[in-house]
Amino acid sequence: MMVGCTIAVVTGCSDSLTSPRQPASTAVMPSERPSFDYNGPFRFAGFSTTTFTLTSAGGSYDIGGGIYTVNVPANAVCTLGSSYGPGEWDSPCTTLGDGESIEVTATFGFANGGPVVDFSPALRFSPDAQVTLSTGIYAPLLTSLRPLFATNPSLLRYFAMYYTPDLGTTDVTDAAFDPSLVTHINLRSGLVWRRVKHFSGYNLASGKACDPSPDDPNCIENPPPIVDGM
Repeated sequence: MMVGCTIAVVTGCSDSLTSPRQPASTAVMPSERPSFDYNGPFRFAGFSTTTFTLTSAGGSYDIGGGIYTVNVPANAVCTLGSSYGPGEWDSPCTTLGDGESIEVTATFGFANGGPVVDFSPALRFSPDAQVTLSTGIYAPLLTSLRPLFATNPSLLRYFAMYYTPDLGTTDVTDAAFDPSLVTHINLRSGLVWRRVKHFSGYNLASGKACDPSPDDPNCIENPPPIVDGM
């Protein structure tokens, strides 16, 4: 199913992550729209796929050599027969038992200046568990300019993670309706992460050009990221 945690989509998290060394562009004057497009080694590599296996034990899964990391606690994965779709994300479910597993294919790459990932098959997680999706590719930028971001936190909204149903072509601001899905940014480690309640598609729409206004009714401002590690 091609849907996405830009969120980049997909939903505890560690304070360290192996990441590409080349940072995003650093035009970050507070008085104007900054550009945070990623210019690292994977920027023009197109889309790639990788697979991993979910079990009742949970685990940490690397996607793309540090582009994303998915952290899944034990007893978090709902069986494929569970209900799925809007309105079902917080419903109780039967989770995978011992000996049961689901093989997941992740399609990942870059779209609109930020990383994007899509997961298949579509599945969801127990509402009692916190599954997270994180990226460290912007760590050099976030940590080197930590004083700037600390004094101008509004700049961090450009690092928000969105749900995307089409590998980054469009974004859905799910955190505007569910505060538990808000993006977190650790300014000491440079880690950007958020919770995901289901596996579909996500992207980090860095530098997203969307200003909520009557002229753009489809633009819903993402809640500002929660800053960790000040």
